[in-house]
Amino acid sequence: MAEPEQPEFARERHVLFLEAMASELPADYASQEVNHLTLAYFAVAGLSLLRELDRVNKDQIAKWILSFQVHPKTDNELDNGQFYGFCGSRTTQFPSTNMKDPCHNGSHLASTYSALAILKIVGYDLANIDNKVLLSSMRNLQQPDGSFMPTHIGAETDLRFVYCAAAICSMLKDWTGMDKEKAKQYILSCQSYDGGFGLVPGSESHGGGTFCAVAALCLMGFIQVDLASNLQEPSSIDVLLLLEWCLQRQAADGGFQGRRNKSSDTCYAFWIGGVLKIIGAYRFIDHGALRSFLLSCQSPYGGFTKFLYDQFPDIYHSYYGLAALSLLEEEGLEPLCTELGILSAAFQATVLVHLCPGLAFLGSSSSLLAAAECSAMAGVGSAVRRLYFSVYNWAVFFGWAQVLYYAVTTLLESGHEAVYAAVERPLQFAQTAAFLEILHGLVGLVRSPVSATLPQIGSRLFLTWAILWSFPETHSHILVTSLVISWSITEIIRYSFFGMKETFGFAPSWLLWLRYSTFMVLYPTGISSEVGLIYIALPYMKATEKYCLRMPNKWNFSFDFSYASILSLAVYVPGSPHMFTYMLAQRKKALAKAKAA
Repeated sequence: MAEPEQPEFARERHVLFLEAMASELPADYASQEVNHLTLAYFAVAGLSLLRELDRVNKDQIAKWILSFQVHPKTDNELDNGQFYGFCGSRTTQFPSTNMKDPCHNGSHLASTYSALAILKIVGYDLANIDNKVLLSSMRNLQQPDGSFMPTHIGAETDLRFVYCAAAICSMLKDWTGMDKEKAKQYILSCQSYDGGFGLVPGSESHGGGTFCAVAALCLMGFIQVDLASNLQEPSSIDVLLLLEWCLQRQAADGGFQGRRNKSSDTCYAFWIGGVLKIIGAYRFIDHGALRSFLLSCQSPYGGFTKFLYDQFPDIYHSYYGLAALSLLEEEGLEPLCTELGILSAAFQATVLVHLCPGLAFLGSSSSLLAAAECSAMAGVGSAVRRLYFSVYNWAVFFGWAQVLYYAVTTLLESGHEAVYAAVERPLQFAQTAAFLEILHGLVGLVRSPVSATLPQIGSRLFLTWAILWSFPETHSHILVTSLVISWSITEIIRYSFFGMKETFGFAPSWLLWLRYSTFMVLYPTGISSEVGLIYIALPYMKATEKYCLRMPNKWNFSFDFSYASILSLAVYVPGSPHMFTYMLAQRKKALAKAKAA
């Protein structure tokens, strides 16, 4: 019996849905007028995830956001106990006849988080905001137990607003707005007996509260970045119990529930998934089942529904559905950084570190969002990143295409002895350009681990310059031809694949198959050619003593290039199987994801 066909990721419908939400909200959202900044955040952040931020006027959005900021009228008002952040909507900017506070100020922690996040996304420089006033007044909201009120006039205090405060400090890169130790103690008091976190001490463990607790601790530097460290080193929280609670939240339908005995809900795929990502345990969930659940929650109108097979989408679950798919590395979506929640590429563009996605959930009685977001210039940063990688990938693609063309035509016309002379310059250009890929991994612009990229690129640069260019005696060997053809076919497929993804947001299925299948033949032929050419060059290294350093010398150091080359041959023994195994694992993962789609 054939398996039921999996739904596809309806990217274009989601783009149109969020574009409509960014311009005019439906009448059903009228009751949430006080949350306009939060709703705008979902629309703008969603479009940035979908790489479609150019569909909105970023300058106009920044101007609109800034109009909600509250400023003290005089310096004397700085010490009046009020919070000078951002109001949630136009009506909350003005006094109400029912307000007891004669000096009306409707700024709110959640609204301030949303405002700063949107400004970062559209590329506004937060240095232009009076951070000192905002942060010093935010300290007025922190209570003796470490929790935060969302407004200066009072309201419920819970983990949502601790998280908002931590996210605001992180985005502004200034922690004077809160007492981290007090906040930490409050968070710890909210961990329940089962490992999850309730919104307040003693309450039932909840997915949103758990995310706010873990993400805030991470932002404040109290949680490690990998599971082994979190389990082995002394930790502020019971990580093992937390891990068990989170993994138990994935239900039989593949989705995540926010609490025990509740139905799977789209947003908790992010809230619980984000916690697992932060503590380094995301690999333990059933990725395929979760993706199937999320795609089943797609609405035919675009956007995502709250529950499986609901009819109508909402902007809140639509954003978190996309955020959860981003954690799953869905094609066509930008990667998120978890603790804070804007695009990781945008965050890396400013600080060159790799964080992950962390955002907010709608509150209880106040129906406000308490959120978390990464510091970044997501709009501008994402566009610049895509342009850079599009140009880079297509430029190197044409370089390798030239190498293959010259190699094949020369082989047919003049024999293998003349191949190197024909391909030398384009080969040196195309292969040396790959050095940038090591830098891409080091600064976090791509997800490929440097441990996998470095040996592959390093060995090729060694062959290109230290062997072929340095020892002309190797040029006429047949292994040069097999090396060049193996490399060029592999790289033509690889760079065209990434070029298509960066330029158009997708790559055709046949190119995906080639990307993850041809290496099974071309990798062994390429590696064999590399090893053979190094071996052939050894006698010439010894005879010429090129790149050798003999004693005595002022450094009191000796170096023999031939011995170093023999050592490099030894590295191929464990390195080649490791790389081949890594690529097989990547193939299985990529083709399984494509099949599920």
